[in-house]
Amino acid sequence: MRNPHRHKELEMNIIIKGCAEYILSEQRYKLTPGNIVWLFPGQEHQLTKTDSNFEMYVVVFKEDLFKKNQYLQEKYHMLSEQNPEGSFCRRVSLSSIEKLEKTCQSLCELNNKNILSPAYYYAGQAFGYKDNSPYLHSDPILLNAGLTYLMTVGWHIFLTEGAEEKNKALNPAVEKAIALLKAFPEEDFGLTDLAIKCGVSSSRLSRLFNEQIGSSIVDYKNKLKLEQFLDCIKQNPSFSISEACYMVGFGSYSQFYKIFKHSFGISPKAYFAD
Repeated sequence: MRNPHRHKELEMNIIIKGCAEYILSEQRYKLTPGNIVWLFPGQEHQLTKTDSNFEMYVVVFKEDLFKKNQYLQEKYHMLSEQNPEGSFCRRVSLSSIEKLEKTCQSLCELNNKNILSPAYYYAGQAFGYKDNSPYLHSDPILLNAGLTYLMTVGWHIFLTEGAEEKNKALNPAVEKAIALLKAFPEEDFGLTDLAIKCGVSSSRLSRLFNEQIGSSIVDYKNKLKLEQFLDCIKQNPSFSISEACYMVGFGSYSQFYKIFKHSFGISPKAYFAD
């Protein structure tokens, strides 16, 4: 099980074999063949409960792709958003999954490097990640053509035939804890205080939170601070990284750096380098 994390890039997951669960923005979804999942940069996610047969394609799209005018039209505009509202785990026909899978296979087979297909890649080792992944594919032009096809056709299939998957309901105490943490970010709720307000014991709230959200309450509070940090930088482009991190309540830059890198997989400086 990976820790809750997010990526700078837009990501599409194509489930082709086995079973797993995703925790997406405090909601849980069961993954089986036929699922397409879109992960946006502002969405924290965690893959859990993968069985021994589980395989999926992870297709990563750099922001540069959305600067082309044709993607500004209404149908594709949402793909350029950081954290759009809605559910982005849907079930489509297996024939449509097979169409996308064959494109992924072709991109692997047309490369003269040793890439297994079908492949189960995590971000950082996926199509289109960082400078078009020249270390994974020998022909960036061919790779980008395939990425464009996968993005447009994958989104079209998702919109036109995707059936929204039901998520698993959260325990009321966990729901209330999340609501309190979001509503009062300035409050430094301790576990005991939060448990009292939610009407359960500290140990029960801690256990339920970990089981259903996939992280501790402390980690979740840090996640909310990271979201505030990104909003702060966006609204105040003149702020330095350190100024913004202190502004949203991190106690030290070293604490912020550690939490940021754990969540995004890269340093703050690298994240804002482009």
